[in-house]
Amino acid sequence: EAILAVPRAGQERQEQAAFPAGAAGVLHLVVDSEQLSPVNPTDLSTDRIQIDTVEPRSMPAAGYHTVSVSFTALAGVSAEDLDRWYSDRLEPALGRWVRLVCARPSRPGYFVRPATNPRGQEKDWSIEIYCPAPDCPLSGLPWREQVPVPLGVRKPPSCDGWQQVFTPYRSQKDETIGIRVPIPAVMVDEQIYSWPPTLLVSTVDKFARLPYEPRAASLFGQVELYHPREGYYRQHCVREKGRDHPTFPDLRREVKPLRPPDLILQDELHLIDGPLGSMMGIYETAVDVLCSRLARPKYIASTATVREAREQVQALFARSLTQFPAPGLSASDSFFALVRPGDPRQEAGSGRLYLGFLAPAKGALTPIVRLWAILLQSTAWLENMGVETDSLDPYWTTVGYFNAVRELAGVTGLLRQDVPQWRNHLEPREREEIDEPVELSSRMDSQRLPASLARLERPYPDAERAVLATSMFGTGVDVPRLSLMIVHGQPKTTSAYIQATGRVGRAAPGLIVTAFRASRPRDLDHYEFFTGYHGQLYRGVEPVTVFPFSPRARERALGPLCVALLRNAGELAGRPVSSHWCREPGGATHMVQGRVSDEVAVLASIFERRSTAQPDNRQPSEQAVQREVEAALDLWRQ
Repeated sequence: EAILAVPRAGQERQEQAAFPAGAAGVLHLVVDSEQLSPVNPTDLSTDRIQIDTVEPRSMPAAGYHTVSVSFTALAGVSAEDLDRWYSDRLEPALGRWVRLVCARPSRPGYFVRPATNPRGQEKDWSIEIYCPAPDCPLSGLPWREQVPVPLGVRKPPSCDGWQQVFTPYRSQKDETIGIRVPIPAVMVDEQIYSWPPTLLVSTVDKFARLPYEPRAASLFGQVELYHPREGYYRQHCVREKGRDHPTFPDLRREVKPLRPPDLILQDELHLIDGPLGSMMGIYETAVDVLCSRLARPKYIASTATVREAREQVQALFARSLTQFPAPGLSASDSFFALVRPGDPRQEAGSGRLYLGFLAPAKGALTPIVRLWAILLQSTAWLENMGVETDSLDPYWTTVGYFNAVRELAGVTGLLRQDVPQWRNHLEPREREEIDEPVELSSRMDSQRLPASLARLERPYPDAERAVLATSMFGTGVDVPRLSLMIVHGQPKTTSAYIQATGRVGRAAPGLIVTAFRASRPRDLDHYEFFTGYHGQLYRGVEPVTVFPFSPRARERALGPLCVALLRNAGELAGRPVSSHWCREPGGATHMVQGRVSDEVAVLASIFERRSTAQPDNRQPSEQAVQREVEAALDLWRQ
């Protein structure tokens, strides 16, 4: 379905193709109209979009319809192309008084929810998500939501109320009962702060918002009031800057604090390394304190390639480590993987065979051209021999892994001209046209990533022939059908090598060809010791280096973390935190009087205690952290 992430207002950018040429999609558009005019699909087609069918259906709510449009992209179609096509073609064809209900034609599942402002006008306020497909399993199910104060009321209710359902999905008998279950997800920061979710998915760089955003305290359960427009909030922490409370003060109601997070999942622990790991580790001090109002949260971290994990976990989270599963009796059986000597082709199921490739005295590009050509041509020969689809599909798509975008761009050019020419030398009668390869790198727009991964999952004969990827491929790309890879040069770390090559050979035996360059001493060394290195691959994983309380990390982070704790904590070491720290503007000036307050007095001891929990060789000198925090607070007061 063509349901994509909706951008924040004013932050839309030029979008690339959401549907590549040949892709098919379905748009389910909810419109408001008393009557729709009949539509001929042929009249709606353009040179970029072929309209196959247009099927309008009436919704239970009076005056609303779902228009299901199935289409095929004749060329690359972006979200903006779909929006333009709707306004130019479909909307005039449906009738004169048609109003689109969803946010945009290319965002058919996102609906803007209005709220009443002080002047009595309705303004766009939040976004709700519904699956607009008429046959969705969430359709036809009664649904209600109870809230302290419903959105849309004009006077304070006498008791807890039922939320008024969005009009198109509202029951005709009761406006508080829905005929379809909404998708309970929020993606915009303002919504997340106002309605804290049960499960929060984030990246660690979002920690940097804690000093700047006092409304983030709601994520840690620090709320005092509820308002139908604002959601859960504290005094001085509302969307409207400079106000203590949202408009319509009679509608607010006092609520109890929410539970803070009690379980934190950290994926890809081996990536929390170097400068990023050091900054994350010191910021975890504030996260740990904010989550520990009732009890300290538990951490579960996952990784496949890490050494000295005990020291890393202690440095990052100030916790002891318990490994699951525990090391077994056999070094060849780690629960996750089974190491068997011999040829993987003789084994049942999946596995990986590593092949080292070095061509001295042949230049830099000639070996690459011939390697790609022979692998692509070999699968074409197997196809001509009538090999079964199930056996051919895993090797029909060749993955190229690169250590730099510059190298990736060079091979992209080779695939356009040099590789087809050499394939013609191998098989003059072969005339297979290879489409533009799928690229997974930092150069691609993040909005194209779901469509690119969907292209990789298409099986033979519609499968892509080539994929060019950088380190992005080793973190989160799970396409089981891929089993053929070319690694261009030895990656800089063994963990990156394991992560990247571990993405192939999952459903069928995999072949990884590591192409070395003889002009690179490191590549030459790995080639000469290829068998021994791969025979004990995990032994070569590098230790992770994380120093959260190093001098430079303390210099950058201690000040912001003091601000983060004062703005987002309800209490520190049992001492209540004044709400004056949350005022905007003017909260920072409270330090003139607040320097001697109880909550400020405990800040230095919080960070000093955290620094002493670091591994022995990563602890700063005694009292160094406490002195730096005290000096920073004195400077703030001055």
